[in-house]
Amino acid sequence: MAITRPQGISGSTLTIDSSRLELSPGLRASDVTVTLEIRSSRGGQKSFLLPLQAELQSLTIDGATQPIRQEQQTVTIPIVPGRQTIVIAWREPHGISLRVRTPKFELGAPSVNADTIINMPADRWTLFVAPALLGPAVLFWGLLLVFALIAFALGRSGATPLHTRHWFLLSLGLTQVAIWSAALVAGWLLALGWRKRRGASLGWSPFRLLQIGLAVLTVFALTSLFSSIEAGLLGLPQMQISGNGSSAKYLRWFHDRAADALPQMWAVSVPLMVYRLAMLLWALWLASALLGWLNWGWGCFSEGGLWRSPDAKQASASPAAST
Repeated sequence: MAITRPQGISGSTLTIDSSRLELSPGLRASDVTVTLEIRSSRGGQKSFLLPLQAELQSLTIDGATQPIRQEQQTVTIPIVPGRQTIVIAWREPHGISLRVRTPKFELGAPSVNADTIINMPADRWTLFVAPALLGPAVLFWGLLLVFALIAFALGRSGATPLHTRHWFLLSLGLTQVAIWSAALVAGWLLALGWRKRRGASLGWSPFRLLQIGLAVLTVFALTSLFSSIEAGLLGLPQMQISGNGSSAKYLRWFHDRAADALPQMWAVSVPLMVYRLAMLLWALWLASALLGWLNWGWGCFSEGGLWRSPDAKQASASPAAST
């Protein structure tokens, strides 16, 4: 019986099964937490390089706090054979800005299943985010493009005195409410235009139904406009951010593979006060424009009379018959 020892195959003894980098920017400082799931076939030490000016806050291994200090930018962690969960937390001396970006964190080895998260403050208006195959997307800009095309078509139709710029400005504020509310306001204006062109030629019964329907539609349309003003001045911006479980305050990206450094994601935002000011200007414009639209709408509603009875219809028809 001959016993031999197989030759070892060169390769990495450490595998990073998953990583999670979470950035929470504040007014003057930002907190970063990195969670790593590591498997190792042998014991030893592993060094991680923190970003410049980063100050280590805590370090835990399998839930137990470790008394480890950073040496300049380096943090050295003991590795034991088997699986370990390592959590590294540090603080950086810079807060939120126009473009916030996750820090560069060197792992020193390739990894898989990398999650990157940015917790946006409540007083920020997120405009753009980093693109990724699996991550957040700001759907508002696509919706605004659709509204711009509709505004162009309605402005060219000539059904109302509103031009393309009026329809587009109107749609800017209506993006902050439900789609059906925007459709209700547009339908109200188009219905008034149709009433002016064709309403007087209707019989007395359809004419009555049209007048009642326009009165009810006017109430609902004005309610939708006031709701959009309230949502803009008092509510939060609806940027339709979604994808991979993301929201306006929680941006999450996923990469199935990462190089030696974790992916760096970014988001562009401005203070919420900018949104409030923009909606205030829109509300002032709407109040000024609505006065003219209501005056035009009343002329459409009263074209050919406000109400019609069967007697009036017969009286108007009898002179034509006698001639």
